[in-house]
Amino acid sequence: MRRAIRPFLATLCMLSLGADALAQTVVQTDLGKLRGVDADGVSLFKGIPYAAPPVGGLRWRPTGAAKPWSGVREARDFGPVCPQPIRPGEAAYPQSEDCLTINVAAPKARGAKLPVIVVMHGGAFFVGSNREVLEGGVSSIVRRGVILVSPNYRLGRLGFFAHPALTAEGKDHRGTGNFWLMDQIAALRWVKRNIAQFGGDPSNVTIMGCSAGGSSINSLVASPLSRGLFAKASVHSGGGLFNATRPLKKAEEQGLAFAGRVGVQSPGAAGLARLRALPVDRILAGDPGAPDYGAIVDGTLLPAAIPILYSQGKIARVPMIVGSTSNEASIFGLMGFGKAQLEQRFGIDVDALKDAYSANGPIGEAEMLRQVQTDFLFTAASMAVTAMAARGAPAWSYHFGYVDSARRGTVTGASHCADWPYLFDGARSGAVRSPSAEDKAMATMMQAYLYGFVTRGDPNGTSLPLWPRTAPGTIDPLVIGARTRAVPDFRRQQLQPWFAKWERENGMAPGALLAPLRP
Repeated sequence: MRRAIRPFLATLCMLSLGADALAQTVVQTDLGKLRGVDADGVSLFKGIPYAAPPVGGLRWRPTGAAKPWSGVREARDFGPVCPQPIRPGEAAYPQSEDCLTINVAAPKARGAKLPVIVVMHGGAFFVGSNREVLEGGVSSIVRRGVILVSPNYRLGRLGFFAHPALTAEGKDHRGTGNFWLMDQIAALRWVKRNIAQFGGDPSNVTIMGCSAGGSSINSLVASPLSRGLFAKASVHSGGGLFNATRPLKKAEEQGLAFAGRVGVQSPGAAGLARLRALPVDRILAGDPGAPDYGAIVDGTLLPAAIPILYSQGKIARVPMIVGSTSNEASIFGLMGFGKAQLEQRFGIDVDALKDAYSANGPIGEAEMLRQVQTDFLFTAASMAVTAMAARGAPAWSYHFGYVDSARRGTVTGASHCADWPYLFDGARSGAVRSPSAEDKAMATMMQAYLYGFVTRGDPNGTSLPLWPRTAPGTIDPLVIGARTRAVPDFRRQQLQPWFAKWERENGMAPGALLAPLRP
């Protein structure tokens, strides 16, 4: 789903070290003692339980408290990934519904309270795991003085499931359907309670994610139940305007359709009990098509649609970075959003947008579709979300267009989440084997921006291209590429139709989403 570059800074590769070469660190948490491993100045703890296993009768129930343990628990190995389809070419890791674990990577020297980054992994909400930013080794940003945390959360139908019987169970106002979001909030609560024991500052937590991880950050910023659990947020290729949420009624209809596909017709408690008793492979088999999971407006975790909460200022008012890449269309094959699907599902007449997309000269049909796909879910959302967030706290937007040296000239722009491996050189997938000096310089710059943001709440720093704060209602992103600079009114002509579409669909006057763009 995303392209990456091979880790090119010093990384920790646990498999390459014999057990005798690893020092040990024991940390006391509120559930018991953990034994991690130390190497290269980093302490690494894997597979830490942060919540009760959502198995058996706890399937499709709010996240429960984990049980404490006695003695010292070994934290040397990743826990199982949450149940998911196995993708061609991907490693088949052990899977289990007992998957609610968290990983912590911390500098060995922990004298001061260090800033903390909590990464919510991507994967279209149906694949992926908390291995995402650690599998290729520990990112060099950890050695710079940052604690990196990554939790698992329930995926697919196990994490995103609404049903009339579940709604009836949720009348205690705990919400329903968003089990994935309950897990993420529980993980952040674990961080709040425990991260000081690893040397972290619980008052300086930055939440980050790309793709579904970025969408998760939008949801956490919008949810009233996550207030006070983080100090900053960074959303990467997370959308946020269109397809960001679905009403509970629609989610229930989708849940009943799923139940029918696995042979359960009863909409009541008996049907729900049968669903809870199904083996995991039957659950996975019930959703054979393109992934279609997303946040549910349940009235509790999410009292309204995410962009509505942003537009009304009913969000966590924390410093934010929000951005996307220049070829987000690279993900649309997975999502199944071609020209026909855009019209059928979202009411988008691609041909009617030709004037806006020809503002800078003639454009071919294929290239226009690529740009429409990129802007519709991602560019327009990243610019609008930043502008709305800027009404209540400092915010910065970016547009990442850098293509690594090996692929330059062979691909159209930076693919979905292409910025991620420059931020976390431990992130693994489709690696470039020989990064150039220019590629390394890009990683250095991106990590410097991130370090400034997580430590000071401002990405700017000495020798970095100036990244101006977004003024409310404006579009002034940092455009990152061979030349990195701020571009006022970025893609003004192409983005305006998307803002107007959102305003029409939500009964708002023109200009309500954003202040008028500068002439």
